[in-house]
Amino acid sequence: MTDTGSHSVTGDACALAEDFAQGRSDPVQALDKALQQAARADHVFISMSIERARREAEASAARWQQGQPLSPFDGVPIAWKDLFDVAGSVTTAGAAVRNNLSPALLDAPSVGLLARSGMVSLGKTNLSEFAYSGLGLNPHFGTPINPNSDGSP
Repeated sequence: MTDTGSHSVTGDACALAEDFAQGRSDPVQALDKALQQAARADHVFISMSIERARREAEASAARWQQGQPLSPFDGVPIAWKDLFDVAGSVTTAGAAVRNNLSPALLDAPSVGLLARSGMVSLGKTNLSEFAYSGLGLNPHFGTPINPNSDGSP
């Protein structure tokens, strides 16, 4: 299988799923691209779930190879705002005072639903402290800058 580069992880989920269905790419390749892009984007992720994502992407790739994806979006990477519980990670809501809480035991219902449809969980993204602002400024975890913009948040 060759990745023609027809769609990147910055494209839409439907286009990426179409690439999987047509054999132009696979979930492991999509994950690798997503991880490369995440590494270039300072302060975007509060936490990454690389081991989980790798496991999910490999399982998804096997399902696509067998012609049995769980859903049309099986293998599509997804990131969660750090307001959603993701099993094994602390939900900080962008607030440093929540850093020492116990990790979530279970995925939030929406996280679990999309995980059961095969989507690949990359990690948890940054937000304003307690989601109290639409500006995205965060003094504790850094303010994310769009790597594709002129440097403004």
